[in-house]
Amino acid sequence: MTFSVSVIKEKSADPNFKVRVSIYGSSFCVKNAEVDVLRLPPRVRINYPSEIETKLSETDRKKLDLEILNKVVEHIMQTAEKSELNATAFLGRKR
Repeated sequence: MTFSVSVIKEKSADPNFKVRVSIYGSSFCVKNAEVDVLRLPPRVRINYPSEIETKLSETDRKKLDLEILNKVVEHIMQTAEKSELNATAFLGRKR
């Protein structure tokens, strides 16, 4: 089973994220399904649409969860770096 995951940047802000998921398996295929991710420490809640929830095995769901979490963390790190760069540019460099 192959997964494609991307964060929808226009609809995502910490702690609420929208993720676009495509799944390609031998028995089924889902393209561009929107998944809601709510990041409230210490837990992360991932809400799948019914078209995905009913077709995934427990193992495949855990793999997909990890892929989604990886993309969300990458998005958080990228936006943190950009905001840090913007603050440095605005306030000037510290020596």
